[in-house]
Amino acid sequence: MAGERLVKTETDGPVISRRRERMRQILVEAAMRLFARQGVDATTIDEIVETAGVAKGTFYNYFTDRTEIAREVARTIRAEINDAVEELNQGIEDPAERISRGVRLYMAMVVLEPVKAQMLARIYDGGIDMHRGLNQHLLGDIDDGLAKGRIAAPDRETVLHFVLGVATAALAALIHEGAPEEVARGEGYARKMTVMLLQGFGLSRAEIDGILKRPFEVSHLSVFRKPS
Repeated sequence: MAGERLVKTETDGPVISRRRERMRQILVEAAMRLFARQGVDATTIDEIVETAGVAKGTFYNYFTDRTEIAREVARTIRAEINDAVEELNQGIEDPAERISRGVRLYMAMVVLEPVKAQMLARIYDGGIDMHRGLNQHLLGDIDDGLAKGRIAAPDRETVLHFVLGVATAALAALIHEGAPEEVARGEGYARKMTVMLLQGFGLSRAEIDGILKRPFEVSHLSVFRKPS
């Protein structure tokens, strides 16, 4: 109607906030696909906005440069995986088992979420800051394992580097050589790497076999469920 004023409602704020968050997510997902395929340094902002289907100015409403969106991609993936590891480990009290299940989850991602797995591998390889705060869940399990004698090591930093080294080397190998479906079930290569990890913690073969006999099912986890 002519002369009618636009009246702002109380719900406008949440609606705008949701739209902004959705646009931010679109940009992050576009960057993630490009970074996974060709690396951070080889990706331009023009390519990100073209993939996202938005104007270049929109990018700068959310991020200052390529490095900032790369950090956000890293944070998003790591936060999702942390949540998935916590979900997977509900009811698991042994810290050594919790860590080993988390590493197997990383390997399962190559089968179930290959783009995110490739991005993780590139983030580590490219030296992007992985936000040490996002390692707090793992460090908590490491501290618990050291305190309970389930991990034989001189200090938590050594264990952290050891675990991340195993996880990232396994990711790189599976991405390069191809990951068979059995990896998503924690079998085959994933089982072999888990045995080596737990041996590195100082566990006996009988203890390791006991851990590996327990069910390992990840396809139901929220990180792998596609939105409807």
